[in-house]
Amino acid sequence: MNTKGLSLNTIPPIFVPLRFFITAPIFGIFAALFVLFYGPDIWTSRWLSSSLVLTHLLTLGFMMMVMIGALYQFIPVMIGQYIPGGRKLVFIIHSLLVLGSLSLTLGFIFQYELFYWSALIFLCVSLSSFALSLILLLKAKFNGHLIAYIIRILIFVLVIALGLGLFMLLAYAFPDLGVVYRQYTDTHALWALIGWVVLLIMAVSSQVIPMFFVTPEFSVRTLKILSLMIIITLCGLSLMQLLKGDECFWYREIFNLFLSIELIFFSIYTLLLINQRKRKLMDVTINFFRISLASLLFVILIWWSFHLWSNTYLENYYIQIEFTMGILLIYGMAISAIIGMLQKIVPFLIYLNLQQLSFKHPESMSAKPNLVPNMKQVISTQESKIQFYLHVSSSILLLISIFWIQLIWLAGLLMLLNFIWLFYIVLKGLFLFLNNKKNILSYPEMKMDFGM
Repeated sequence: MNTKGLSLNTIPPIFVPLRFFITAPIFGIFAALFVLFYGPDIWTSRWLSSSLVLTHLLTLGFMMMVMIGALYQFIPVMIGQYIPGGRKLVFIIHSLLVLGSLSLTLGFIFQYELFYWSALIFLCVSLSSFALSLILLLKAKFNGHLIAYIIRILIFVLVIALGLGLFMLLAYAFPDLGVVYRQYTDTHALWALIGWVVLLIMAVSSQVIPMFFVTPEFSVRTLKILSLMIIITLCGLSLMQLLKGDECFWYREIFNLFLSIELIFFSIYTLLLINQRKRKLMDVTINFFRISLASLLFVILIWWSFHLWSNTYLENYYIQIEFTMGILLIYGMAISAIIGMLQKIVPFLIYLNLQQLSFKHPESMSAKPNLVPNMKQVISTQESKIQFYLHVSSSILLLISIFWIQLIWLAGLLMLLNFIWLFYIVLKGLFLFLNNKKNILSYPEMKMDFGM
């Protein structure tokens, strides 16, 4: 593991990020249960409540939860600055994000306006508070760190994605207003999945992959230029989506081509760095990142194939192709990368916190067994392999079930096992931390003697 350049004096308290990591798999479990409950209806239409429930449980409940937790862990360690607000603000952000995600889910299920109102308030306060805390962080001097650079872009992206999402939620909470929202759905998805998710994966992967897999460093200059180009392209593409008329057609095509090239470049660039890793020992967790990047490439291939030959027999499979791209983006690209990150950052967080604690109780370092476990003792190779097999099999069956609907229950079952196993290994890591912390604290604390 390469820890060069890390600020180990600003390790966040373990329960700041870990509360997000523990909560996220629960929403994944809920999503899998809804797949099992709705069955074939899941793939009927993207506008039905069943599909909306599944989408937002995975994106808001799981993905957003982990991503916020990851930022709370990585920003202090990478740039030596805590995110402002402290534990009280973290508690508010986490609690309201949970309540908002649940309220939105209940709103889609029961179509009751009170749930939509609650979701609107909870999500607005939670995510706005998080965005504001990042803005306050920008006052610090970062010395040109890549994470800090992308934070500035992510704030911009979060405001747009959040603004569009809350605007569309108004249509559900206040139907009498007559808010026309469906025309903004694709733009909202574009900024949420390509803007927020891809850029955050880019930022965190640029630190996780070289640190844990000992690959060559990502080029900071390349990723800065690339992230800026993606944002400019998204702005242009969003404008073209909102404008009507044939005169915008070719401009949309140009922006679509630019975005595809940018995403292909990032995918291939990252895959090439992964293949150059210096540590050749088998590590199954690297395959989560390979699946993530391959899924993004497949989405681009499928989109252009359908786009260029949309007047052919492919038109008969419009709904299936739409769901295929959605599963590849959400479950294949985003969740694969997130689970791969959790396999590394949860053990890393536990290891760092126990190590710092043991420095204050030096006699605990001689304890047998070691009270500061290495990362493989937190999540073993075998546990990671089980997670990988469950994730891959559930991904494949979800994709096949779109075309062969009888497999939807088996896909849902494996998806359920995938998130249950993730919840188990994160929770096991927490209990390991609590037990070892208790044992370390049983040793006398080192006293500093400043006498002459």
